Amino acid sequence: MRFLLFIFIFSSQTFVEIKIEDLDYLRSLTSSNFVSIIENGSKTCNNYFQSNKFTFEDNKYENFFICKFSKERNRFYIYMLAVELNKKTSLKEFCNKVLESNPEVSDHMLKKFSFQKKAYLSGFYVDNFFNDKVMNFFNDFEKDKLIMNNEINNLIIQNRFKFTEDNIQNNKFIENEIKKANKIYKKIITNTESNLDKVIKSQLDKIVRYKIFINDIKKFKTYSCNWQPGKGLEPYVKREKFSEFENI
Repeated sequence: MRFLLFIFIFSSQTFVEIKIEDLDYLRSLTSSNFVSIIENGSKTCNNYFQSNKFTFEDNKYENFFICKFSKERNRFYIYMLAVELNKKTSLKEFCNKVLESNPEVSDHMLKKFSFQKKAYLSGFYVDNFFNDKVMNFFNDFEKDKLIMNNEINNLIIQNRFKFTEDNIQNNKFIENEIKKANKIYKKIITNTESNLDKVIKSQLDKIVRYKIFINDIKKFKTYSCNWQPGKGLEPYVKREKFSEFENI
């Protein structure tokens, strides 16, 4: 089954066409404990922005992006709601100012930065997951060794009730997990991409969309500014209420 799955995913014809939702389904056939690309990608993205809130100009409240995968549209939306329009600038200019207040997001719009990996999208790369967590390293052996040891210890603690009196099997489980952690470490430090990484990146380039909902209080109108990665900072602006977008 695993061999057939490999052939299907990485044939020249399906490499570009296969969706992340299809990948999740195919991977679920190989293991009952598979990690969902969509679920982990969305969770990691939301956790990132929850920890990286910011204040825009005169706003007295913190704002942040929210991440959502739409199966209906096969889109991964990163959106913000809702910012009150500043009448001193045009709608597009105001949208760009909001976007540029978070450089990591605005950089994703520029083609010259398309090679950069975005921390808020790291959850889609499940090859880097260990014990339900994205692994990050410093490329400093002593620091990275501490991270590895800590993650192995956490794994043992979380799985302590699964261990039996058969210490041979227990040790095999731990040894296999250590091998997995070392493989992830080597992959990240050498900045190499697996075939699965390449498929996921190809799909993310197609399906990620950014939105910022803007409220024009005086006119009682709501707009959305929309961007596509690599297409520049000029947003596509349209009349759109959040309620129209919420259930997609």
